[in-house]
Amino acid sequence: MEVSNPPHALVRVPPVAGELTSSWSRRLARGYGMPVQDLVRGVITGLEAARITGSARNGRELYLNGPAQAAFARFSGIPVDELAARLPGFAISHERLDEDTVARAAWYAPRKAWVAACPPCSGRSWSRHLPVLVYPEAAGHVCQRHQRWLLANCEQAAAIDLRHLPEVLLAHRRHTALLRARPEARAVMKLAAAAVWSWQVQGWQQKAGWHSPTSLLASLTGCAPSSVAAHTLIVYPDTVIVAQLLADQNWQERLRETATASGTPAATQLLLGELGRRTHRLWLGDWMAARSRAESRSEAGATADNVLEQWVARLSEADGAGQHAGDSLWAVPRPARRPVEYSERTSYLIESSSREANEEATRAFLTGGWEPT
Repeated sequence: MEVSNPPHALVRVPPVAGELTSSWSRRLARGYGMPVQDLVRGVITGLEAARITGSARNGRELYLNGPAQAAFARFSGIPVDELAARLPGFAISHERLDEDTVARAAWYAPRKAWVAACPPCSGRSWSRHLPVLVYPEAAGHVCQRHQRWLLANCEQAAAIDLRHLPEVLLAHRRHTALLRARPEARAVMKLAAAAVWSWQVQGWQQKAGWHSPTSLLASLTGCAPSSVAAHTLIVYPDTVIVAQLLADQNWQERLRETATASGTPAATQLLLGELGRRTHRLWLGDWMAARSRAESRSEAGATADNVLEQWVARLSEADGAGQHAGDSLWAVPRPARRPVEYSERTSYLIESSSREANEEATRAFLTGGWEPT
């Protein structure tokens, strides 16, 4: 079948909002009963031979230069600007993809996390062996309607059933409310994730109240507790609580006043006390104070353990200078950054060998998908 630069496609496959260009092109190719690489080559081939870099492996994104984008728009009958609005990666060319008069396409790793969309929400676009892959962006990793935490699986839709985890659903509602209310919410979540991570690596999971969500997630996924220990879902409610408090302007003012009157450590202790109350871990303030004293006596110091104290210091300094803190307020110190890679987090959190745990987590599709960083 000749599909070289036709005015309109014979098969109509509209893209889903937020979908990967590679996912849409695969579904389009499925409609023609051909490999996606052949479809891409046919669509972008004009007077010159198509130039395609890389192989169409699962988990990769399809990048197009300007002429290739125009060719897909002509083929699908959907304007370029509409495709760009629905497909976040469509109009973003890759730095390794030449921008010239020749249509070019390339298969590279996505720049952002992606998940398999919720099947009931995908409607007719979904099929059992070809799920719709989407970028969850700031908070699209949870389907509130069907109570699922969406996972990254190219082969079929995969998700964690949240019906037995109401605290995660509540956290997601708070998360989306924070995104609507505060333009800096993404940066706040990143800083909150770094703070909670610093507590994790100091042994927070050994305290009371931690084993319940870990055990429940292990039972829901059929994995050992060591394999799920690094998953974002376990600390998601705590991360959202920290982010909410940090973004609260009334609390920001209260912390500034305390720092001015009694110093940054006193303001930090006030903040930790409130976080302990909100997370139902009343021991948090005293535990962190004890950890800080222990670290101050060590040679390395507490470079990654005083994330919130550094934040309180920046908060009070910005106020004292009569300036808005801006983005610098939410900067995460490099030593405190939470590792994005699942395997790296696992190596910090479990005492035994992490290889088997990571392999099991990979089989359960826990190692990819949405992250607060």
